[in-house]
Amino acid sequence: MIIFDQLRISDDGKRMYINLHVNGADYFENVYLDTLTIMTADKVQETNPYAPTEDYIYKKVFEGNQKTADLVLTPEDFLKTWETEANAMMFNANEMSGTLFFVYVKAKGTPDPCTPCTLDEEVTVAVTFDASLLYQLMMGYTKELADTCSIPNGFTDMILLWNAFKAAVETEHFIPAIKYFNMLFGGKRTYNVFGNFKGCGCHG
Repeated sequence: MIIFDQLRISDDGKRMYINLHVNGADYFENVYLDTLTIMTADKVQETNPYAPTEDYIYKKVFEGNQKTADLVLTPEDFLKTWETEANAMMFNANEMSGTLFFVYVKAKGTPDPCTPCTLDEEVTVAVTFDASLLYQLMMGYTKELADTCSIPNGFTDMILLWNAFKAAVETEHFIPAIKYFNMLFGGKRTYNVFGNFKGCGCHG
């Protein structure tokens, strides 16, 4: 029921841009935004990754019959949220790079009874991270490729893991997606929220 127009981390890794709206189809005329909750991947429930928990780093409650939302968030916004929580955590106040974020948007209201199956789910889930991590990783391997004129084994691993991650996200297999993300970028995050994961290591 919810469509993300934009969900990304800024190029400098210091802001998260969120633009979304309720699906404009007639089925959702009486559907509105209820809450938006952001969690880091390490807090996502393995048994039910499709719903947020109280271990969030940000939550917004929408008032009235709001159909759209446009947010620009910084780590300081996350810290303000955690200051009110009993289980407060440390968060890097300088940048968001290296973290896989889960964004949960809950809808309220009543969709049309004829709404097609799966389109009437109350909670919509999306993920985002700093895409510059991928570019940096890719450019490192392409430089090695140019210098040696041979394909680095790690380059092959990276391509396979990246495609596995994308497929897992697109099919909403979020727990495997977290695993693949850690294998790709585990050594590049700015603070340790995932534990001591290592890269794939398929070739040493």
